[in-house]
Amino acid sequence: MNVVGLSELHGGDISRVYEVKLAREAPSLIIKIYPEVFHWKLAKEVSIYRRLAECPSLPVPRVVLHDDSRAIVPLNLLVMTKIDGRVLRPLEPSLMDGELFGLYAQMGRTLRRFHDVRMESFGYLVADGVMDPHLTNEAYMLFQFGKKLREFRDLGGDLRLSERMERHVALHGTLLKDCAWPVFCHDDFHTANVIVSTGPNGTWRLSGVVDVENAVAGDPLIDVAKTLLYSVGKSRAKRDGFLTGYGPIEQQGWEETINLYRLYHALEWWDWVALIGAERPSALIEEMEQITAST
Repeated sequence: MNVVGLSELHGGDISRVYEVKLAREAPSLIIKIYPEVFHWKLAKEVSIYRRLAECPSLPVPRVVLHDDSRAIVPLNLLVMTKIDGRVLRPLEPSLMDGELFGLYAQMGRTLRRFHDVRMESFGYLVADGVMDPHLTNEAYMLFQFGKKLREFRDLGGDLRLSERMERHVALHGTLLKDCAWPVFCHDDFHTANVIVSTGPNGTWRLSGVVDVENAVAGDPLIDVAKTLLYSVGKSRAKRDGFLTGYGPIEQQGWEETINLYRLYHALEWWDWVALIGAERPSALIEEMEQITAST
């Protein structure tokens, strides 16, 4: 099949993504290019997409071809099916509250379906499963908090705030015991990774979810918290829609647990932008300060 067009869709901090248009009205494909330092993420995404493909209800792309031998072209590449539609994030400002409620309700329902996928242990996912598996969520998350707090200090974070966060985790860490078993967590479930399209009646529908580079096996609430922090913000329509779609959360004190995970995500995000030398959003410090205000 002949290629008739190539366009860049996304150039992020790690990977670059292109759409390949083929001749004779064949469906377009997506090519994701991984830099050499992160070539292992290619094998991770291939493994996860293939596992998720066993669940037909999950709207994820299918792997067509992958190569990290650099034999086909001198690049680490993953070729996937293209999900029809548009990325939700740039579209949001043009949507009314009712449309946002409906789309975020679909996001909540979709995330719940991801969480139906049981995992074997807690920890960061790689191609072969869980790296350095932990038996409990508490053990995994306390390990992660310790790691991210050390990075925060090493990268020039405020020592006073670091000490407050450390005390907060020590005081509220027992909340991490409430997760009994690990599930598949996308860990980047925000509107830059959600694809939407319009149906026959003109209403918006969620057509796909992409980018499983960050996926972990963990507490489903860690995913809920990240969506609330990264995409929902202060919007009542988004929050109500998302939580309505996600459905009942049975853990006692789940809102306190969400706040603890929001702290973790803000800390992790700050560490990342500091590491790559990008501008450090003041909102992340505000989030960390607010959550630990009473500590």
